[in-house]
Amino acid sequence: MRRPHQEDERLTRTYELVFIADPRLSDEEAVELSDTFGKLLVADGKLQITQEESWGKRRLAYPIRKFTEGRYHIYYLECEGGDNGLAEIGQRMLQNEKILRHLVVRTDLDLKRAASKGKEPVQQTTMATAPSQAAGGV
Repeated sequence: MRRPHQEDERLTRTYELVFIADPRLSDEEAVELSDTFGKLLVADGKLQITQEESWGKRRLAYPIRKFTEGRYHIYYLECEGGDNGLAEIGQRMLQNEKILRHLVVRTDLDLKRAASKGKEPVQQTTMATAPSQAAGGV
């Protein structure tokens, strides 16, 4: 089991929280729902909303609860290490019948991985021709 480093606790962590709401909600109800969860996110002062986007109604890749459309809403969040309360927010989203699906992604790890990969040269690999094709066989 990995122990967190002290310096990890001081780092700013960034997250993206996306939820898909019931497409039958009116514009006013969708705004009210996003405002409610926005207030919950910043209520204890651990999280800050850096950006918020509403994509409106979009077609889903696959049906969720027999819906083929949903209202997308995205929060970009920052937190100063430690417990941030996102697990509790996730539980509330699961319990809310107006929200079809939600996802929280920690994005600062992606940035670290991309930076570390950027330091190493990228090697391109090509697929070799299969022996049967090279010999003219099928």
